[in-house]
Amino acid sequence: MKREIVSKLPKIELHCHLDGSVSVETLLKISKKTKLGLSEDTEQLRKLVTAPENCQNLKDYLTCFDVILSYLQTEEALEMAALDVIEQAARDGISYIELRFAPTQHLEDGLTLVQVVTAVLKGLNAGEVQYGVKSNALLCGMRHDEREKIEEVVQLAKDFQKKGIVAFDLAGDEAAYPPKDFQETLALANQLDIPLTLHAGECGCGKNVADSVTMGATRIGHGIALKDTPEYFELMREKNVLLEMCPTSNFQTKTVDSLADYPFRRFLDENIKVCINTDNRTVSATNLVEEYMKLSDWYQLTYEEMAQLNHYAVDGAFISEEEKAVLHQQLDEQYGKLNEKEIGH
Repeated sequence: MKREIVSKLPKIELHCHLDGSVSVETLLKISKKTKLGLSEDTEQLRKLVTAPENCQNLKDYLTCFDVILSYLQTEEALEMAALDVIEQAARDGISYIELRFAPTQHLEDGLTLVQVVTAVLKGLNAGEVQYGVKSNALLCGMRHDEREKIEEVVQLAKDFQKKGIVAFDLAGDEAAYPPKDFQETLALANQLDIPLTLHAGECGCGKNVADSVTMGATRIGHGIALKDTPEYFELMREKNVLLEMCPTSNFQTKTVDSLADYPFRRFLDENIKVCINTDNRTVSATNLVEEYMKLSDWYQLTYEEMAQLNHYAVDGAFISEEEKAVLHQQLDEQYGKLNEKEIGH
């Protein structure tokens, strides 16, 4: 596949974290505006917020977020951050994106949960107006938080359900806090009719993926460890679960150690639905075009397969059937225009 063609083709992204994707340039702008007294040296800051290629594990990867979060504690900062990620999405040729964030991570300077969510949605709306990229947001409960705090986020998702928040997620240290610990919280989300996508199978445990699906998740963040538990493949097909894979991040967090071990092709061969995402654009120093180019290098991905991955993403998106139909049509038209030579027949 050619980078310039991949850049122009329409894409859908469903797994992108707001905090991990704010550009260094925007963090510096926030710092100047809010007089945070934080580093104003671009390269120094870039080093602090970019995960090393050789993280020890997921926990090691997550340390970059501490620095970023110190910048994202005001309404203005959150609005700027959301707008910035939509600008990046526009450069990536993204037609629709779902951005996720954990509201409880932005309360250090006295914001309320409602102020946090309102500020992010304001930034997303401004992004749609300026860049034409449609977006919605997902709220994450942090696994290490107390149950009451996480359930407050579930309730918040309900309160904002018709205003731009479309689902609930659990994020954080999966190894220490497996999904089965959150049965009651997830039951509450199901009761309130809030769609679920849960981070699972990012640490070495396929059972976490199966547990998440059994508890109501229709999408799984990462899901890589599923490769070691083929007994759950049928469950994925039967429940029509979509795996949100993030290639660069999956290698950084040591979800796998080698390309031979990465289950992208295997999942597709097994008829398990997959979509491709950045996870954290800044922390993983990537974008969506880059992720597809990697798959092109690693697996000789074709434009037809790329189209299929994006159709799967549309099917799994937390939007109405009417909105899905529009996106499917857009994909069909644009990918259909590629001539035989470009598709490489």
